[in-house]
Amino acid sequence: MGTQGVGTMTLIALRTGWKALVVWVLAMVGVMALTGSSLGALYDTPEKIRGYAESLGGDAMAVLNGRVAGLDTFGGLLANEFGFVLSFGMPLMAIALTSRSTRRDEEAGRLELLLAARIGRRAPLLAAVLVASGAVLLTGLACGAMMAAFGAEARGSFLYGLCIAALGFVFVGITAVAAQVVEHNRAVWGIGLALTVGLYLLRGLGALERNALLWLSPHGWVDEVRAFGEPQVWPLGLALVVGLTLVGVAFWLLDRRDVGSALVQPRRSVPRASAALRTPLGLAWRQHRGAVVGWAVIGTALMAVYGALAQEIIDVITENPALGGFLGAGAEGMAEGLLRTVMSTFVMMLSILVAAFVVAGIGSLRREEETGRLEVGLSAQRSRHSWLAVHLIVVMGGALVVGLAGALALGGSTAAALGEEVWVGDVLAGAVVQVPAVLFFAGLAVALFGWRPRGHGLAWAVLAVGALLGYLGPGFDLPDRLLDASPFIAVGQDVLTQGASTTGVVVLAALSATLTAAGFVGFRRRDVPVG
Repeated sequence: MGTQGVGTMTLIALRTGWKALVVWVLAMVGVMALTGSSLGALYDTPEKIRGYAESLGGDAMAVLNGRVAGLDTFGGLLANEFGFVLSFGMPLMAIALTSRSTRRDEEAGRLELLLAARIGRRAPLLAAVLVASGAVLLTGLACGAMMAAFGAEARGSFLYGLCIAALGFVFVGITAVAAQVVEHNRAVWGIGLALTVGLYLLRGLGALERNALLWLSPHGWVDEVRAFGEPQVWPLGLALVVGLTLVGVAFWLLDRRDVGSALVQPRRSVPRASAALRTPLGLAWRQHRGAVVGWAVIGTALMAVYGALAQEIIDVITENPALGGFLGAGAEGMAEGLLRTVMSTFVMMLSILVAAFVVAGIGSLRREEETGRLEVGLSAQRSRHSWLAVHLIVVMGGALVVGLAGALALGGSTAAALGEEVWVGDVLAGAVVQVPAVLFFAGLAVALFGWRPRGHGLAWAVLAVGALLGYLGPGFDLPDRLLDASPFIAVGQDVLTQGASTTGVVVLAALSATLTAAGFVGFRRRDVPVG
């Protein structure tokens, strides 16, 4: 039950996962650097910063990014603009780094082999927590140093960097607990994603109503540190205590279960499968249905909140033309143009979420290969192409469900907020324009699975770059050629105003078909399982 061998396990975690760790750290720090350099050029005088602060007095921005103290300083401005990336980026980083060395290794059977050596029962979990915690701390301090380098106040930058690390550490603890509770890594991710979105929305509701709900979310604790206002350090202590308590609970739960099992056991199977489950399509749907439901709920919740606040967001941006320029809106037809620009951004965010679902769904096929279930399935006179095609159909059908649910939530809540039913159809039409971007990522994921399954992380990297260019690029006045490299912009930069880009749609459709075909060819030619 001891922790002997924790040093060895830490070295193993670093040796096998250093690439992912470096990518996460560089990505977060890179976004901060890009944000700082762009905002420094846009808000280069105290008057502009003061105007920015005066324009953000509405509740809409409080729901999206919390009530950030010190908005009349460059540091507060930077923290507010980085807030959305922080709210989702750090939790996802913590989940990815913690789960890979705990539940993922245990599910694959690697952890049991390591424990057969002179490795204590608790050593792998402790090593995973140490590595993930070190990574989030490094990220926080580096982001704080980056803020100071761009002109933010040094003490506030350091405190905000600790806030970044504190949010990540809480989710390290959450993931460590989830890894003891459920048996599959995808379930750990499901719990982590649900809590990320739920706590984010809880913080928003607490900030909107100015009540105690704010204190139920670690996102809210970041705001209450008030790094660039009148700072108070004790919320950082609260995050530290909660994170350590969660880690302690994870160890307590670890001692009360067997290796390879979980506290919540999967439902017992019935002696005989249903007729639908005995078909390839039914079996594939059984595998992916949980992810479809989870992603659909997440997308619906987020889009419903964004749509409900559409008018308030427009009011805020209309009062600050510089902020409208940052979001990529022109001066002509400011009111209507800003409204459609913001809604186009929300539609793009929905397409990013759907693309992430697709990449995750196709990536899950690798686990079928690693666990040996794929070989069993192919032994029953079934071709590789038919197996992959069925799973691809189910994943893309799930993408349709996730996208349709999110689009209806966004369009419906916007129509209710503005009193204009036309927004339901407009949002649905804009979502259709984004379909080629989603298909491109499906093709990329299939190509990687067919030729190099271990390189699936490349699909996530391309998605991350495309999402950042799509979300931040227009406001940062980046070159058009660079912006068009993002599939989400290639289909049309403002889909609700300008419609689709014919060239972008054709190119992405051709790339999608080519990559998908290449993936099927590669899957037919390579070994199963591949090393």
